[in-house]
Amino acid sequence: MCVGLMWGDLARWAKSCGVTMLDDDAFLVLNALYLKKMASVGDLAEMSGLPADQVRAMVSGFVERGWLLDMGEELLIQPEGMAEVQGYYRETYSDLPRREEMPRWHARFEPINGQFIKLVTDWQQTGDDPKVQDRVIATVERLVKLIGEIAQLVPRYAGYIRRFERSVTKVDQGNPDFVCTPTVDSLHNIWFEFHEDFLMIQGKERVE
Repeated sequence: MCVGLMWGDLARWAKSCGVTMLDDDAFLVLNALYLKKMASVGDLAEMSGLPADQVRAMVSGFVERGWLLDMGEELLIQPEGMAEVQGYYRETYSDLPRREEMPRWHARFEPINGQFIKLVTDWQQTGDDPKVQDRVIATVERLVKLIGEIAQLVPRYAGYIRRFERSVTKVDQGNPDFVCTPTVDSLHNIWFEFHEDFLMIQGKERVE
């Protein structure tokens, strides 16, 4: 019988019970869609940092399992796929909320989060003011430093650092779309996806 197992025995439990669990790469791809809600294969490759061919193959398998809906150019996650992602969060990060670092880190994140949201609104209302844009980027850089600390506990968070740095470079090169345009991997998109992810590893939900 598959009972009385510790978290360290989870993989052996899954194999003995015939349960298919997400591996780390599959989680990266499926979670990217979970956080973005709707995306293309190219989007998921960019977000996960995995080769597009590998992502495409994974997506085909997810569609066969009914986890995703293939809408042509876009993919939409289904309730079964959402359940897989949520299960991975619960199984992989169940001990994190009890670590003493987490509430301290969250307390440091919240004021930066509020500042970022206000600055992006100010940037939009001032017609892309360069001075406000510089403050947006400075706030992103503060978050990147904090993510570098928590990445010791959640190594895949290095992917958020990579994405933030790439989008900051795009903004610095004169492309303001990468501040908050929803159709590209903008700073605003990455920030909100990270926020939801960070809450998920704590077993929480974001309050809009």
